[in-house]
Amino acid sequence: MNYTPFTLCRIKNKEIMSFYVMYRDPITNKRGTKKSIDKLKQKLNLGFEHVNRLEEATIIAQKALDSNLIFNTRKELTLKKYLLNFFDFKKSPYFSRKILLDKDSISPDYVSTRRNAIEKHIIPLLNDSFLVSDVNITFLEEIQTKLIFKKKLSSTSINQMMNSLSQALEYAKKDNLLPYNQPTKVESIRKNIKVRGILSNEETKQLISYLKTLKDPLPYLSISLALVTGMRSGELRALTTDQIKKGTIIIDRAYANIAKTKIPKGKKSRVVPCPEDLCNKLISYSLIHPENNLIFSSKKKGKIISSHYFNSRFIKALIDSNTLSKEEIEKRNISFHSLRHMANTLLRGSVDEYILRLTIGHSSEQLSNIYSHIEDSALESIRKAQEKNILPYII
Repeated sequence: MNYTPFTLCRIKNKEIMSFYVMYRDPITNKRGTKKSIDKLKQKLNLGFEHVNRLEEATIIAQKALDSNLIFNTRKELTLKKYLLNFFDFKKSPYFSRKILLDKDSISPDYVSTRRNAIEKHIIPLLNDSFLVSDVNITFLEEIQTKLIFKKKLSSTSINQMMNSLSQALEYAKKDNLLPYNQPTKVESIRKNIKVRGILSNEETKQLISYLKTLKDPLPYLSISLALVTGMRSGELRALTTDQIKKGTIIIDRAYANIAKTKIPKGKKSRVVPCPEDLCNKLISYSLIHPENNLIFSSKKKGKIISSHYFNSRFIKALIDSNTLSKEEIEKRNISFHSLRHMANTLLRGSVDEYILRLTIGHSSEQLSNIYSHIEDSALESIRKAQEKNILPYII
């Protein structure tokens, strides 16, 4: 006996001809009761307009079948459990495939950050019995609204969490947990972008003068290095003596808490000029911990320095030197990363913009995806710009 999934018919109801469908059970082949095509269309979120064409009725009947709206063969899984499984870097099939296609496309730190945000802010809003199959756009908007009313969360953080939620739910469609046509993305909150602040010339001089008086050279060396080269804190954490060569630093690695040593942000390595005097001081400082070749090591047996260390020492130095108060720092949005912005600002105008991008490490479609090579003449132009615009502050 041939199996036909459904049969369509037209029935007159209150002077209106409407389409109905009768599905056959895939196991018993028995025909079920008739269902309204108009109602199925609404359940599939395809609109409320009356269906009066056979072609459209056939398409809707098939979509209802494909989405498991008729025979619920969809695996029932709570949204809580699904989200925690999805954002498990080692177990998630989604991230496993991403890494298979491009091993550098996703880092465990990226997944961990999003899992922590989901676990802290979204999971508590979910009922223990709420299923993935229960998700709809109204539910997602309610989640977004609740996050907004938390007030302590920034618009950027909320948008990121809702995007992470959407990312997981889109994959749920492939896993037959959610109808393929179910919307999973809500309108983003308009971002109030807070500009990263930088220090003025006088503030920079005051800070550096104070750092030179400290017995511990680490704050002076890390801040000076970031100001001269625009290096990120993760790049400073991974910096080793073998990267320092003849007045230059080869920035080909960074350190993250979970991924450990990895390629720099933007997936590009670069060469940056660094004054030989500062290079020598960095190498000498590394000898404090002879058990490794790291420039900056933790005082605990020479281990990798913590992710927040550079920023906390930078903020402390600003306050202790009376350069800025805690309130001024927060108001102007100043952090260790501000030094990178300062390097970019101080060098801009003195060197070619393309060379500046190569040096600072900003992403650009025109840059090499493998390695950012800079000619000697270009390195020299950067070095002269450093001597003119930055070194007066740190010498």
